[in-house]
Amino acid sequence: MKKHMARKLLILLFCIAMISACTNTKGQGGANKNQPSNQETQAAAGQSTAEPSNEAQEIEHLRIGTNAFTAGLEPTRTSNADAQLQYNIYDTLILRDPFSKSLEFLPGLAESWGNIEPTVWEFKLRQNVKFHDGTIMDAEDVAYSLNRIFKQEDPRFDNAYGRYFNTFDKVEIVDETTVRIHTLQADPLVEIFLSDLSGAITSKEYIDRVGLEQADLMPIGTGPYKVASFVPKENAVLERFEDYWGKKAPIKKVTYTYIPEISSRVTAIANNEIDFVVGIPPEQEATLANQQNVKLLEAAYPLLHVLVLNMNNEVMKNKKLRQALDLAVDREALVSALWDNKGIVPTSLQFPDYGDMYLSDVQTVEYNVEKAKQLVKESGYDGTPVEVTIRTDYYTHGDLAVQAMIEMWKEIGVNATLRQVPDVNAFEDSTIMIRSWSNPLYYPDPMGLIDASWSDNVWVSTRGFWDPQTEEWDKNMEIARFSMDNAERKAALRKLQEITKDEAGFILMYQPFEYFATSSNLEWKMPKNYRAYTISLRAGEIALTN
Repeated sequence: MKKHMARKLLILLFCIAMISACTNTKGQGGANKNQPSNQETQAAAGQSTAEPSNEAQEIEHLRIGTNAFTAGLEPTRTSNADAQLQYNIYDTLILRDPFSKSLEFLPGLAESWGNIEPTVWEFKLRQNVKFHDGTIMDAEDVAYSLNRIFKQEDPRFDNAYGRYFNTFDKVEIVDETTVRIHTLQADPLVEIFLSDLSGAITSKEYIDRVGLEQADLMPIGTGPYKVASFVPKENAVLERFEDYWGKKAPIKKVTYTYIPEISSRVTAIANNEIDFVVGIPPEQEATLANQQNVKLLEAAYPLLHVLVLNMNNEVMKNKKLRQALDLAVDREALVSALWDNKGIVPTSLQFPDYGDMYLSDVQTVEYNVEKAKQLVKESGYDGTPVEVTIRTDYYTHGDLAVQAMIEMWKEIGVNATLRQVPDVNAFEDSTIMIRSWSNPLYYPDPMGLIDASWSDNVWVSTRGFWDPQTEEWDKNMEIARFSMDNAERKAALRKLQEITKDEAGFILMYQPFEYFATSSNLEWKMPKNYRAYTISLRAGEIALTN
């Protein structure tokens, strides 16, 4: 097989994708607005890096088209699709400044807080905060919202527990406006976890009355927007909550619509059928850049697309075969063909967003076809088909990437096939050899990637997909997670990177590059201190321009 076969195949797949994405792009317009006020927002043309003005005129109706859509609105849901809505519906005890260069915490439903003992945090609650049904939030609601996760009262809370709250013990009610949160050990990340939307406060009385199933569909929060209607996997309508305790939301009505096809999203924004769209790949840039009614915003999320190799599957438990599959992937070709060289080829399981904690010299990702071929021989691979299972509604270009990788694996003598399913989790784990996944930076710390995605409490471990055969993994995870000494943490993180390379339990594909597209009269900026795909619509976060 020719040396550059895989690269040529990628280009062919890419051309097919571009042909299928041809669109009718006519029309002008923008988000609906009231008549100009005395404090109308001004903005420069093009892609401003400034935060939207706090003094913004009102937006009557914002229409958002999404490339993925949640099945429910409970704050304990942790997928990227959930993040698009949750931030606007719920509040947490602690908020984050969405745009600060370094992470800064702000008072939320707690007006003040402090660490009164190594494992005890005390919070003074904001008074007279209303839920969307008009009832008043109190300490009982805080205790209920968090204890249900800490105690794992329902399997639906497992992801939130595993990623954020597995070191938390209980919420103690001191009085109506004071709670104490106890942890199982001193934890340097308590404020980060309690400012994540998985720890949002909900109404105990409401959920007791209607049940968790109904609350998942029509939730009650304290955020700046309330849910007016919700159809799982289809659409949602939010309305401004007029009794919000904080600054008044800038939008009267927000409609989210699930539009899975790229071409349909592009056509909709170009024809002024929607005002805000996510998940626009680079090949559509030329189409939308010529639309005067559309503004493009670049988004290289701190998020990695990955393939998880089931280390307890009979075929995939062979380490040398796993290492060969990893070495055979030409990530430069994937990024070139699928992301127009705007995506990022990862060097390892980390992001430069770590700042001082980033290990710039660590390189665990390698492309070496000859070495991969040798490892296949050494593995004793017998030709058994290696099946890759992906979701049909997953990330942009995910199917094309896997098809190209299958051809790359053929070059090293591995027979691989693709299975597309509506729900990967519906299949028995033992039948899945390889499956698609993503690793976002769940919170702004190295543990927001490596612990939130690969710890013992996350599904890849509990289901046996990720099963490193060395005690050094647990030892160094403990140090990286809990040490108060950054030098000690960095040394542990370095060792963890070495283990991931040797175990080869997953394949880091790329960091995707996509665009947000908005009506030209909107000013919006991606919130860097919240997780990927958060669509922030609070006061000071979105505005109209002239």
